[in-house]
Amino acid sequence: MKNDPMLELFNNQRMSFCDQLDRRTMLQAGSLGTMGLSLPQLLSQKAEARPGRIETGSVFGKAKRVILLFMWGGPAHQDTWDLKPEGPVESRGEFLPIATNVPGLHVSEHFPLLANHADKLAVIRSVGQEDNNHSTGAHAGLTGRRHELKAESFGARQTDFPHFGSVLSALRPNSSGLPTFVSLPEIISTTNGAVTPGQGGGLIGRKFDPFRISQHPDDPDFSIESLRLPESVGLSRLETRRGLLSQMDHAARIADRSAQTKTLSGYYEQALDMVLAPEVRNAFDLASVSQAKRMRYGYHTFGQSVLMAKRLAEAGVQLVTVYWHREKKTIDSTWDTHSLNFQELKLRLMPSVDRPIAALLNDLSESGLLEDTLVVWNSEFGRTPKVNGRAGRDHWGACNSVVMAGGGVPGGQVYGASDPQAAYPIANKVTQDDIAATMYHLLGFQPDDEVHDRLNRPHRLALGEPIYDLLGGKCRPAPKPQPARIEGRPKLGAFTTMLRERGGRHITCDIGNLDEEKTWKLTGWSEPIGEGLSRHRRTGNAPAKIAFTGMFHKQFDYSHCVFRLAEPRSLEGVTLSVSGRAIPIPAALIEQGERTLWQIPFPPGLATSTSTFELTITAPDWPVTDFAIVGDPIRDLHLARLSVDR
Repeated sequence: MKNDPMLELFNNQRMSFCDQLDRRTMLQAGSLGTMGLSLPQLLSQKAEARPGRIETGSVFGKAKRVILLFMWGGPAHQDTWDLKPEGPVESRGEFLPIATNVPGLHVSEHFPLLANHADKLAVIRSVGQEDNNHSTGAHAGLTGRRHELKAESFGARQTDFPHFGSVLSALRPNSSGLPTFVSLPEIISTTNGAVTPGQGGGLIGRKFDPFRISQHPDDPDFSIESLRLPESVGLSRLETRRGLLSQMDHAARIADRSAQTKTLSGYYEQALDMVLAPEVRNAFDLASVSQAKRMRYGYHTFGQSVLMAKRLAEAGVQLVTVYWHREKKTIDSTWDTHSLNFQELKLRLMPSVDRPIAALLNDLSESGLLEDTLVVWNSEFGRTPKVNGRAGRDHWGACNSVVMAGGGVPGGQVYGASDPQAAYPIANKVTQDDIAATMYHLLGFQPDDEVHDRLNRPHRLALGEPIYDLLGGKCRPAPKPQPARIEGRPKLGAFTTMLRERGGRHITCDIGNLDEEKTWKLTGWSEPIGEGLSRHRRTGNAPAKIAFTGMFHKQFDYSHCVFRLAEPRSLEGVTLSVSGRAIPIPAALIEQGERTLWQIPFPPGLATSTSTFELTITAPDWPVTDFAIVGDPIRDLHLARLSVDR
């Protein structure tokens, strides 16, 4: 086998082409057809010929594209994928598991939609890295390589190992005008602005960086700036510019161009290719998607990013990374729940991923694309078993959960296990090295395949091994009793449900719903009026107060208070104050007459200047059904689902 000429072409190290094959090897590959073998067949033989490999059937090279969902900040694994309802009180948390469509596989109660797609999921509950830093933990999750540092906020460097998508761009680039690798909706960084390593080409060069979409696709004015044609420039003029660019490039080769100039030339050429390809622009164009379908994914940043990732994958982009985002650059609205872990997960974070990922799995499955599209949930680490004094969980690299679906991975599986506190793996521990090797295996690469840096030095793709038992479908969960029916949870009204599904930060009170009022203190209000979730309370002639009794997260710069009314009322004569500070009501709002929903802006910085929240309202006979404070105004498209005045 050692001297097999077919395998020799993979051992040849005289690489010169962008796919790392030299001219002699390419000629050998070109003769494969005369031997009755295709290149995929040869790759398969290569995998089977290696000693010590475990047979995984036909999944080697099964994945033609990858959608990587990177949950920046580090979700609490024990509150999402690896719940411990029988564990110690101080670590098991507030959430309970629910049954899924796979007997024995249970997930969090706040993943009700994903529970219906567990037959597509492979949950890996034994991932450990011993790195508690966002920066280097993310590098490991995005590249499969532990960073040489264990540090925070130092910024990306040219010596970083390349992202999975950058490796694909180097070894298997698209030739159709489409980018090989796209990332959205922003570049992730720590709160001090240091760009997180592992998001681009790193040591193999910037020309293998992703095509970056750096605007949230749910923004009303969303557009891909690099694909927007200038008003004065038509396609014919761009074709002329392409020719001019070619002439300039030829002239520049005569001179000794710098590496940076070469890189930028590549960027310009790629941008022109994309502008001139209508199918590329169509893939990015969410305006052509029906509102109903956009709503199915959740009309918020993550939901619309996942929808765009699906469209890009369908169009031929090989790897799309969707990063969890910040609502504002200066405010940490990621999964980094050092404070109010359960409030943040329940109200904002988990509803924002449950719907879009469920929609993605459903759509890929119905179209048949899930068979060769690998979907991966990953992050930089898990979170501490013990809940801290701020009702939060801190960084915890020792144990985490990674989830895969499609692309050749048999669903309905659970690999590995953690201890009763979800603190440490106790069975089948793996690292991000093994996660990377598994991904590369599905993409048709072996761990010891190589990528070359700017000095043509070889670097092994992955230092771990594929999780063969998972790939072979050998990790079906053992049957166990279904979780008990969850009792005592408040029934959510339509307004509260809408707030959770819109994805923004908020605190809300379903007024008149005694369960929902448990974290609020109301004084000066009537007794509840009406039945069920339609109940409300009325104000009187004296000022009424509503105070939040939970821990107030003042790092969130709440921008508006919202009143939903059972009957239309105007703002004429209404006064508001928060913790003794008067809230001016804009004249433009007062002029709008009577409405059933009002969004009133706070003065800038109001929410961040107080550690408690108490609002006083003077508004005689206001029948209030819901009250909320939000980080940004609720959009008309969300309010339309409630059939309220806008």
